[in-house]
Amino acid sequence: MSLKLPLGLVLTTALLLAGNTAWAQSQPEPPAATYAVPAPAAVQRLYRAADPVSSLLYNGPEYVNYAMRYAARAGHQFFLTPELRPGNVFYYQQSFAGLQLRYDVVLDQVVLEQPTSPLTLRLVNEKLDRFTIADHSFERLQADSTAGGLPATGYYEVLAEGPVRLLARRTKRKQERVEGRIVTVEFILTDRLYASKAGRSYSVNSKSAVLKLLADREPEVRAFMRERKLKLLKNQFEKVALVLVNYYNQLPPR
Repeated sequence: MSLKLPLGLVLTTALLLAGNTAWAQSQPEPPAATYAVPAPAAVQRLYRAADPVSSLLYNGPEYVNYAMRYAARAGHQFFLTPELRPGNVFYYQQSFAGLQLRYDVVLDQVVLEQPTSPLTLRLVNEKLDRFTIADHSFERLQADSTAGGLPATGYYEVLAEGPVRLLARRTKRKQERVEGRIVTVEFILTDRLYASKAGRSYSVNSKSAVLKLLADREPEVRAFMRERKLKLLKNQFEKVALVLVNYYNQLPPR
């Protein structure tokens, strides 16, 4: 049996429904932030640590700060500063950005902050092809057996790219002293410059070595040095060598 409603009630109900629908459609869409609030940095770090790819980063051996066992220390074993610095790595053929790194130049090891614990880890050198720390770029290169070539396999800072590639080997050595029953340590910095040109590597740690490296454009290089009053002195050697290599790299081919 069908139920017959009064025509007036049917029309009233239809109008109410239509009005509610139109009101709902006219309301502005809630902002995206209502649905998704960006996770805090700490939560994002935890997410990255749980990700299967990112877990490659946090699988290495623990790094122990060996400098702390000395009663007194002069300097530190890290590149630039002992504090964590922002950086990126290319590790296990994967790129990872937004990390907090230190670079131990005594051991030639990159140290990574563990986001879920107070431990620090050291990345496996053989799996770390290159990295940046505080806008300084490093690349793992193999020792060159040619005379004057790269002396050791390890990380070299890439200072200039082009026909001549200028590299710096950043190292420190420990010097221990025993005074009575107290052992102290001093970390002594040693920077060495190398260059790659036409498939060969060269040591460039003297004025004659730099000029020999750029000898095929010697007239232009010497004129540039005179114009800029540049001298390859000990206290500014790396800076001036870099200026000369950058100038050489932008010269038009003959």
